[in-house]
Amino acid sequence: MNKIKYILILFLTISCCCVYGQGYDANFSKPITTENGKFVYYELPPIKTEAGILIFLDRNLGATSSSMETSDSWGDLYQWGRATDGHEKRLSDTTFLISNTYDVGNNKFIIDEHRANDWIETPDDDLWNGDAKRNNPCPCGYRVPTQKEWRAVMDLGYQVKTSSSGYYYLSINNTQLILPSAGLRNAYTGNFQYLGTRGYYWAQDVISHGLSGCIDFNKNDITTNVTVYGFRAFGRSVRCVKDK
Repeated sequence: MNKIKYILILFLTISCCCVYGQGYDANFSKPITTENGKFVYYELPPIKTEAGILIFLDRNLGATSSSMETSDSWGDLYQWGRATDGHEKRLSDTTFLISNTYDVGNNKFIIDEHRANDWIETPDDDLWNGDAKRNNPCPCGYRVPTQKEWRAVMDLGYQVKTSSSGYYYLSINNTQLILPSAGLRNAYTGNFQYLGTRGYYWAQDVISHGLSGCIDFNKNDITTNVTVYGFRAFGRSVRCVKDK
């Protein structure tokens, strides 16, 4: 039994490295690639928090720039628990067909017209959470942060600032981590909201039926909220952290 378990773990590790071309070693001197090398990321310096040492990637998933001066830093908007299948792209088409499996099989953003607060018929709490993380959207060796980790890094101090282009962004711990206001994709309409003025970032935590953890920040109140819960069918940003 132990031998079988070892072989399975070895297979999953090798598969991960093969799929993403990335191992679990330190990446400070090299780029991290995903989606067949289409996007390139770098690790930020470690941030020491009460939740441990956190190493984030330098930009949102799908972003082609880390500069707050351009909307190219905004990246993709994911429905919680979905894989990187194309639905997250800002030009993706929409569908009213709710999925009956976690492997959707198309690249369309699912509209939640009945307001069930999810894109899948039977909610699956293990898609980004727990040991399985079947649909982990991050490069191999990285994952979506927990709500505890978001809270810990925010406790180091933050400011909502404005770039010269007029876009708002969140500067954490004296610019150690910078999050652009990439906006939100509405689950009920498929429309985009608050581009450049509000940031919405997923956590991997499961809260309850149709709800998962997240952090939000906005330009108006110059505040953040790390205790909010997000409906899983909405499209939010993903900033990956290195797996422990």
